Amino acid sequence: MRLLYTMILLAMPPITQMLFTAYALDQVFRYEFRNRRAAYISTLAIGVLTATLIDVYRGFFATQIIDSDTFWDELFLMAGIVIHGIVMIILLNGKVWRRVIVVFMTSDIISSISTIFSGIRDQMFGFGSWTGESGKWMVFVVFGIAGNILECIFLFAIARIRRRSDNTPLPLPVIGIVMIVLQLFNGMVLDSGDPGEQPFDVGIVKVITLLLILLILLLFFYIRVTRKERDGLRDINRVNEELVETQARFFEESAKSDNEIRAIRHDMKNNIQVLMLLLEQGEYGKMREYLEEMGEGLLVADVSAHTGDTIADAIIADKKALASSHGLVLRSSGVISGVEISPVDMCKILANLLDNAIEAASVPELAELDPALRVIVLTFRKTDNFFMISVVNPCSAAPLIENGHIVTSKADRKDHGFGIRNIEAASFAYGGELVVTCEPKPYGFQFRAEVVIPVG
Repeated sequence: MRLLYTMILLAMPPITQMLFTAYALDQVFRYEFRNRRAAYISTLAIGVLTATLIDVYRGFFATQIIDSDTFWDELFLMAGIVIHGIVMIILLNGKVWRRVIVVFMTSDIISSISTIFSGIRDQMFGFGSWTGESGKWMVFVVFGIAGNILECIFLFAIARIRRRSDNTPLPLPVIGIVMIVLQLFNGMVLDSGDPGEQPFDVGIVKVITLLLILLILLLFFYIRVTRKERDGLRDINRVNEELVETQARFFEESAKSDNEIRAIRHDMKNNIQVLMLLLEQGEYGKMREYLEEMGEGLLVADVSAHTGDTIADAIIADKKALASSHGLVLRSSGVISGVEISPVDMCKILANLLDNAIEAASVPELAELDPALRVIVLTFRKTDNFFMISVVNPCSAAPLIENGHIVTSKADRKDHGFGIRNIEAASFAYGGELVVTCEPKPYGFQFRAEVVIPVG
């Protein structure tokens, strides 16, 4: 019976360690797998295979867990973890070096958390006075299973907290800090003697300390999410204010344009009579001057964008005026169809795309650029599977781009503004993404930003 309990205890670490690592990568730290199902299936397969090898070795040699050398157990476990890590690196998206680092740190963090729960288990087990060898081992196995269940609940709680408002991958420096802090706490609390040989009060202090470590980790993620929620609400308020101002300017320009058109229609009959009189008299020069003067009066406010979305029309009209004030031309084409985007998200996406394009195209380095090239092109396009918003603009310097995503730096902020994160977040809400490219041109570079949203 003791051998059976031993095999159960030895089988749990490889399976739980690998499953918890995959879950932490996917749901806690929010790093994307190329194929999530393949990641979990391969994780389970490697974990079960590793556990089987350990149990077969133990069963074949009929050794015991306490009084035997665990070299081969640890070797099998380490080999399984390494193989699992390689598979995770292959299945994750992103740069290879980033995948290697995040898998290594995540595995170490899960190991530290497992050590904490194992420490709590050992301390609690050491408090009891168990009679009978079989009963002792059964209780220890139950404690081990309970510890794994609690660890699973703990990781699920963190994932649930992050899912509220912090759905982006956790930055590597933050993961590194968590890893180092957990290692330090584990080293200070757990490396101090056998739980069964220490005073009761020392064991209680250790258990409380370990529980506090877990609580601090939960609070860390909760505070981070709360701060992101606060920042998100602040961004929404700012966007709403911009939206109201943009709509107000749009309707003012629309009213102005309507009044000017009415005035032109009112005078049209008189203008035609004058032109007919000049034509009959052969005064072609005066007729030309009169037509030119009439043409100047037709330069009414530009509210010509008709995308099918009033908010988008208002934003485009406002940004056309802004572009014109910088000596740029904003051209738009296409309609918005097949997708429902909220006014706030439309403002986040479209206004930030156009603001960034205007900033990049209006830098002093491009001041002498041919007017024919000082153009920003906005396109709305729908296919059977996707709706796309594309903005193309000239820029003086190429931003740092990795896997189709812009990497923010001080130089990039100068050329592309601060709205990249807001665009990505708003696109993500509809299952879409922001993809950017930059091509060299004789005058500098041509920057293209595309928001692609699945439809249907």
